[in-house]
Amino acid sequence: MKKEILYISNQVSILRVLLVIPLMYLLINQSDSNTIIIAAILVAMYVSDLLDGYLARKLNQVSELGKIIDPLADKIAVVSIVIILYLQGRVETWFFIVVIARDLLIILFGLYLKSKNKIVLMSNYPGKAAVFSIGIIILLTVFNTGSCELLKNVISYLYYISVILIIYSLYLYLMRFYKSIGD
Repeated sequence: MKKEILYISNQVSILRVLLVIPLMYLLINQSDSNTIIIAAILVAMYVSDLLDGYLARKLNQVSELGKIIDPLADKIAVVSIVIILYLQGRVETWFFIVVIARDLLIILFGLYLKSKNKIVLMSNYPGKAAVFSIGIIILLTVFNTGSCELLKNVISYLYYISVILIIYSLYLYLMRFYKSIGD
């Protein structure tokens, strides 16, 4: 496990977690002058999410630690950002609850599975799509500092697409969970 922390793919996941710190500061102190920096960090975080999995497979560095760090980095980033945006009144309460509940359920079921069966379920593609849709909502919300009705409408529409992806990915995760505890 100590050796796995040095894998490039795992270092990329750790970098994603570290990027949360400046991002939180910038979000809390958002102004017109730092919106582009916030967007750049969000894009870098998304690229790092794609890159860590790619590097893990390409460099034959798929590891148990990576299976934990990658989704945990996603959850830390998404939950932190959504909490800030919710506290600022920039995301809907029901969407905030759905996102937080999803991540809490996945963490709790993952901890249970790890403790009982020593299994770590990898992220699924619908889960990645759900995180991507949440990321698009976050990015558009960051840019929606004014009262652009069109952008508000697009974000509202994306809420529903995101929730459908969240429910679907959670359903698939729970099916894999129940299959794993049955083994």
